[in-house]
Amino acid sequence: MRITLALKLPKRVKMTTEEKILCAAESEMLERGYEGARMRGIAEKAEINKGLLHYYFKSKEALLSQVFERTFKDIFQTLNDVFESNRPLYEKIELAVFAYSDFICKRPKLPFFIISEMNRNAKKHLQRMHKANAKPPFGRLVQEIEAGKISGLVRQDYNSKHFVLNMMSLVLFPLIAKPMVMFMNDLNETQFKELLQNRKQEIARALITQIKPIN
Repeated sequence: MRITLALKLPKRVKMTTEEKILCAAESEMLERGYEGARMRGIAEKAEINKGLLHYYFKSKEALLSQVFERTFKDIFQTLNDVFESNRPLYEKIELAVFAYSDFICKRPKLPFFIISEMNRNAKKHLQRMHKANAKPPFGRLVQEIEAGKISGLVRQDYNSKHFVLNMMSLVLFPLIAKPMVMFMNDLNETQFKELLQNRKQEIARALITQIKPIN
């Protein structure tokens, strides 16, 4: 089963100053980490002066909170749209893998940044997520997997809690271990990107096969 996603691209609109700042802050923080990011560097990326930056955001922490809020709301909403739809379970899994993979591949440094922030101050990081009302999107899917045990779509002994861990690890690991993956498979940058694109279908197939009843 292969699903083609037909996306209607929105018309280009001029970014507001605040949006430019947030894009610049995300770029600066993913590139340098929170501690290494500088307000001056963010201002330069946003092509504004430092005084205007401070007018919109008084501190780097305030910027970080907004970057996290925007990032998590974006991916969580995308996945929620898939999981809340009326599509069949297996189709939802495939669409979710494609959406999550595409989101992460566009932000390959995001996993490192989140891990760094969790290690730096896990409590603060979780507070940011709660403040942003960033509700994890997997609850509905887990419910459907459990319901699938009754309908016969999911094997009886499957622990649905493994699904989220498996999906995240299968998508994230190649990016986190990129140098090792490229070395072990003798890949150049173009070949690595092609691998990630082809891998989306392989991950979806593996996850679906994993939950299917064993005949």
